[in-house]
Order: sequence, then structure tokens, then C-alpha cells
Amino acid sequence: MNIDLSKPLGKLQGILVALLLMAVTFFVALIVKHAPDAPLESAVRLNTSGLGDVQVEGDSIYYIEAGSLHCVSSDGKFKWNVGVDKNSRFKVTGKGIAVWNGSRLRIVDLKTGVVLGNPSINGSILSAVVGDVYAAVVIGPEHNSTVLLTDLGGNIVDTLTDFKDVTVLDCGFFEGRELFWIMTLDSTGSLPCCKISTFKPGKRETGSITDMEQVIYKVMFRSSYICAVGTDYMRVYDYTGAEQADQRVMVYGWYLESMDGSGDNPLMLFVPNNQSGESMRISDIRCIKGKDEYMLHFPVACTQLKAFGDTVYGFSGDKLAVSTYGSTASNLYALPLSVSEVIGITANRTAVVISGNSIYMIKLPEK
Repeated sequence: MNIDLSKPLGKLQGILVALLLMAVTFFVALIVKHAPDAPLESAVRLNTSGLGDVQVEGDSIYYIEAGSLHCVSSDGKFKWNVGVDKNSRFKVTGKGIAVWNGSRLRIVDLKTGVVLGNPSINGSILSAVVGDVYAAVVIGPEHNSTVLLTDLGGNIVDTLTDFKDVTVLDCGFFEGRELFWIMTLDSTGSLPCCKISTFKPGKRETGSITDMEQVIYKVMFRSSYICAVGTDYMRVYDYTGAEQADQRVMVYGWYLESMDGSGDNPLMLFVPNNQSGESMRISDIRCIKGKDEYMLHFPVACTQLKAFGDTVYGFSGDKLAVSTYGSTASNLYALPLSVSEVIGITANRTAVVISGNSIYMIKLPEK
């Protein structure tokens, strides 16, 4: 059909031209939707000489180098540092920092770097974590461990020793409460047995959870509830160990790859077992929030997946796929460098990533 635009269009011709323009606009929109957007702003390199332990909490980044624990902002600017022993390890939570080496422990204020406590520990420290009111210290050996509970000044308030023939997998504190929890694994029988116990520091055990049907690999604590994710089910308990059966979710064949670290109802991202592990190529994501869930498919296979608030981020080399909770659509962005690992995301949506032999910060889009 030939249309002479120099002459007035007839009614039918006008409709056809309008439909043609609408079709062109639609297809252009599709191309723009699935093609990479303009590259994100340039990455900022973290001023550290290696790829040692780097942790993210809130709007700050923490790492140990040259005999000091450093705290910098999400754009790499200095906040504070404090001297620590050589080859120290550390763990950052939203309540404080535990730094340890051998039998020496330091409890450090999260915002100022001031050392709050420096208790004397009799034994080799395997791990430590700081809560609202107390800190927990796991002392070796790996089996038959001892767990000390101290106040934030380093004074010992309780000693837990009932861990014969089990391995302490993880421990911590309930959000905003004084209750302490610990997860152990007993592998001496024909089947591995996971147990989660809760304690009131200075008092007796307040509850316990034993799961002999599956291996539990992730424990989340929000308000008064414990959410335990295993190879077959995700189960929810109160702090006495009573299961909330109506909240059980079957997750057999799926692995919890990432979850948002805030709020009582976090977004959790599960991926098929055959897309996780060392040869990770994630494109199918099961998004679960409470009892609600849906499937999300990314247009690129991702090697790193992160949940942040209600946003899903998928990193695939120098590409970034982004989707918001409840939507099956995604946007694709070009990253300023190729990402091999994502260490974490700060409170202002800055990704701390590894590229080559360096660590960088990249500001992320919200959607």
C-alpha cells in the first residue's frame, strides 16, 4: 500500500497509519525493555590490597588490613579504624562487632570503633557474635564445644557446656530480645540430626527444636518466631519449639540462595538445586514471602543472586537483572565491570563486589 503524505489522508488510511505507528512504538518498547540500559555509574575501588574478609552492615563496609579493623562508607570514605591482632577474624551484626584471635576477644562498637569489652577467654575461640545485650563466644574443640555468654563489657554471665558429640553450626540472638539461640548437628547416628535450642542467659533452656527428617541449613529469627529452612521443608516455630504447622512450606528440590536481612517478613529467593552450587547458572527463581510466592524468570543466567528489601538483583558477568517483588518482569542493565562475587549490599543500595583481584562499590538501581 502506497500512502501519499502530501495529500489529506482518508479515514481508513488514517486508521491504518495510526495502527502502524502504534505497532512500531510497541516493538521499540519491547526492544528497549530487554536491551541493556545505559551503563550504571562507574565503580569505586575499595582501598584494600587483597580479597580478605570484607563484610557489609547497614551503610558501612568493614575489613581488616595492616593490623587494623577499618570502617568505610559505601563510597569508600574513611569512618574509623581500630588496632587488632594480626590474623584476627571478625563478625559484624547490626548490634556490634566481635573480633577474635586465639583466646583474645574484642567487642567493638559498630558506629565508633570503640572497644567496649576485652574479656579473657580460656581456650581457642572458634566464633563469636554480638547481640543487643550480650555476646556469644564458641570455644573449641569443634566437638564438645563450650559457649560463653558475656555482657557487652566482656563480663561472663553464663557458660553452656551441653554439646557432647555435636557440632555447633551457628548461634545468635533474637531480634531486639535477650534470648539466645544455638544450632547443633549430631552426625554420630545413622541419620544426621539438627537441633535448635533457645536460652535465657543466666537461666535454663527455654525451648528446643529437633528435626530428624531433614538437614537444616539456614535459621532466621524475627520477633518471637524461628524460621528453619531445610532440604525438604521450611518450618516456623515459636521460641518454646512449638511448630506453627499452617506456615510450613515444602521446598524439596530448591535451595535458599538469598534472603533480605530486615523485617519480620523477609523476601526469600529459592533456586532449583540443579542451578545452584559451583556451576551456578540461575535463571529460574522461586520468590517466597510468608505464605505468598511466585516464579520469576530472568532473561540472563546469573551467577550471583541477592534479595534487598522487595528487590531481586541477579548478577551475570557485566550484566545486572533487576525485578521488584510481585512482578514477573525485569530490567537489564550494563555493569561498569564484570562481577565474579557479590559480598553484600549496603543500606543505600550500593553493591560491594569482587572483580578480578579488587573489590569495588557499584550504586544499584531500585528497579
